[in-house]
Amino acid sequence: MECLRCNTELKFLKEYRFDSQDNNRGILKSLFDVEEHLIFKVYVCPECKHSEFVYNGSHTWIDC
Repeated sequence: MECLRCNTELKFLKEYRFDSQDNNRGILKSLFDVEEHLIFKVYVCPECKHSEFVYNGSHTWIDC
């Protein structure tokens, strides 16, 4: 993948998970603390420091 600014090859930095809890979860989701994480791969340009987040899916589980 190339940088959109300077056309240098982007370097993979890490996979990052964003917590996407909804404020209007309802009583059951609040009691069982259902969590959803959106997963992104982060790429950074070594020249101009431009970053790209590429969506890689989501993961949902119950946190007891």
